[in-house]
Amino acid sequence: MNNIVSITLLIASVGLFFGYIDPTYSKVQELLVEKENYNRGLTKSKELGLERDKLLVKFNEMPKADKDKLLKLLPDNIDNIRLIIDIDNMAKTYGMRIRNFKAEVANQKETLGKDLTPYGTLTLSFSTTASYNFFLTFMKDLEHSLRIMDITSISFNSSDTNQLYDYNVVVKTYWLK
Repeated sequence: MNNIVSITLLIASVGLFFGYIDPTYSKVQELLVEKENYNRGLTKSKELGLERDKLLVKFNEMPKADKDKLLKLLPDNIDNIRLIIDIDNMAKTYGMRIRNFKAEVANQKETLGKDLTPYGTLTLSFSTTASYNFFLTFMKDLEHSLRIMDITSISFNSSDTNQLYDYNVVVKTYWLK
């Protein structure tokens, strides 16, 4: 009778180990690994918060003129009217007149799925008439302006008067969403 109780208890303990203790222990180990991952994420989050605070202090210490330049470099809205005025003012310094402005925001339907880019694009086209040298210096002014712009297309036609050319320019610019 003593052997039967011992064997029954041994079988019950093996069954209890493989039926309850081992799966529960494995689950606890998985939860400990997950807890460690969350703790690492929390630590990294605190480090990023401190870094953000340092950068915010630096940003707040910047002079207003530098903040304005930064906003002009990569604005946080489309502001195509300001861009058109800036380009027109650059052209006026060379006696050029800008005409036929067309602004077109990039179509978000062209991308598959959700658009996760942190910036938007604006395509701006315009026409002007000028001599080659004036147009070239105007293009250099566009190149050196603070606003980030890509000149995507330039086409021209010659006219019969005073070596002037009709230029059609397409520019792509960006803003933060």
